[in-house]
Amino acid sequence: MQAYFPTIEPTALEGFQWHFIRAAREGDTLYLTLHNPDRKNALNPVLLNELAYGLAYAWHSRELRFVRLRAEGEIFCSGADLRAFAGGVETHSTVPQAQKPIVIDELFSAFDKPLIAEVTGDVLAGGLLLLTGATFVVAYAGARFSLPEVRRGLFPFQVMKALSQFMPARVALGWCLLGETRTAADLHGYGLITHLAPEREAVYPTTDRLVEALREGAPLALQKGIAAYRQLDSLSHAQLNALLIELAQSEDAREGLLAFREKRKPIWKNA
Repeated sequence: MQAYFPTIEPTALEGFQWHFIRAAREGDTLYLTLHNPDRKNALNPVLLNELAYGLAYAWHSRELRFVRLRAEGEIFCSGADLRAFAGGVETHSTVPQAQKPIVIDELFSAFDKPLIAEVTGDVLAGGLLLLTGATFVVAYAGARFSLPEVRRGLFPFQVMKALSQFMPARVALGWCLLGETRTAADLHGYGLITHLAPEREAVYPTTDRLVEALREGAPLALQKGIAAYRQLDSLSHAQLNALLIELAQSEDAREGLLAFREKRKPIWKNA
């Protein structure tokens, strides 16, 4: 995260004017909501910058353990707003500018806290990168997922690469070539959707239960596990064993073992 924002203002949520993202903190959770329903929450440079800053804010905060990514309107995200990237976008955002261009997959791979995408609307094109980069995706069963780029003379190169982490590469290629629409149930089978909600109104309560279950785990252990997951292809078993030995020496690991012996809930310190 430091590659984008070396420093973060502790008063960022109330001190800056946010335009395309609504950022709100509640206890140990940061809520980031895509707030551009008139443009179907399309990804533009300002929205991506605000999203990146919000994630960096959560990453820097020891007290924040979770990020819940939401969206206003019927469309969760319609992909890139090509007109905005080509000609700029009018904005009142005062959120600091990232030090380099934001690459969505790179941004998420640097974030090591549980990030939960709460999908209450359809997702198109590059919007799928918000899901492939999340730790968990809770979606309502009626949500639809489309890759229409080839029908516009384009191709979802980044999405294809990201999807190949969840499904066979040829299946991902076929989806991109055919430009088809898939359902949440289709993608649940591949693990891209981790939790299915029967209806739109059930998405947030489903996430509530998921977060409560995650709170049982030690914050440091969750972060180390997510960080390792992001690098699994490049980590050897010896390196993973070294990570385990290092984590076993943490204060939370000692507390976890002590709480187990004393048959009580551990008191995590994220240390």
